[in-house]
Amino acid sequence: MFRCALCSGQDVRELLLIDHPDRFEQSIGIEPKDYRRSWVECLQCGGATNVLPEESSFRLKKLRSAYYEVDFMGSDIGEKYHRVMSMPAGKSDNAGRVARVMDFVRRWSGAFSLPRIMDIGAGTGVFLSRLVDQTGGAWHYLGVEPDPRAAAHLRQLEKFAVVEAMYLGQTDLRGFNLVTLNKVLEHIEQPLPFLLQVIQSLVPEDGLLYVEVPDKLTARLRSPQDNILGSLHCHLYDLTSLGQLLRRAGLELMCVNRVAEPSGKLSVYAFAAPAESVEKKGLPHE
Repeated sequence: MFRCALCSGQDVRELLLIDHPDRFEQSIGIEPKDYRRSWVECLQCGGATNVLPEESSFRLKKLRSAYYEVDFMGSDIGEKYHRVMSMPAGKSDNAGRVARVMDFVRRWSGAFSLPRIMDIGAGTGVFLSRLVDQTGGAWHYLGVEPDPRAAAHLRQLEKFAVVEAMYLGQTDLRGFNLVTLNKVLEHIEQPLPFLLQVIQSLVPEDGLLYVEVPDKLTARLRSPQDNILGSLHCHLYDLTSLGQLLRRAGLELMCVNRVAEPSGKLSVYAFAAPAESVEKKGLPHE
């Protein structure tokens, strides 16, 4: 019986049927014959879940923490990093992301004092690098990245500290004023336990969480071959489902919105904070 990992709802409808394995599944030997994968929408919270064939689900588990070997097959992470970093701000998704975060932090009642920032799933490092540049290197920055190839690239940048590990709520990854989850939560099969761990990484009375995920609208507006609809993504969100999930985790939801990014991607983002932090800082108005 299906049970939504976002809200525990059991009633669903099919949003999209995909009848061919994507490049990640092909890389681990999943055959196209009789292939079937579907995105289903929870009728209770509105979130969408990727229902994979059992064989794909089992084989993909190892790939989830080290998929850059497939993602950058025939190309170089460093080349992509420098190409994206050289984009004009108006054409860069990451520039817009940094602007959103910086704007909210500025309006957050009372400025951070030498804040500690952790970006979970730092990837190519473009977001964190732009944040370092925007803040003049005055903060303390940490990128957490489990993929060995990506982590090696991040260390070579020498712009911020790097932890090569899967984030599991490690006790040495605590005491942060700002934690960012940029296109990470959609990869998590059980997002609620994960968020409960992330909350432990925030300073209770001075912590802020930024989450950005692919928009569920992608399933209606994009081709089934779109990367957003691929096998490595577990869930897609809308405003309601992301907001409800953050509240279920015990966070105060301060802002939730959707955006069409310069690349054409559709995203939903939210800012949330522990109750102690909201009581101390006050609530910015969107």
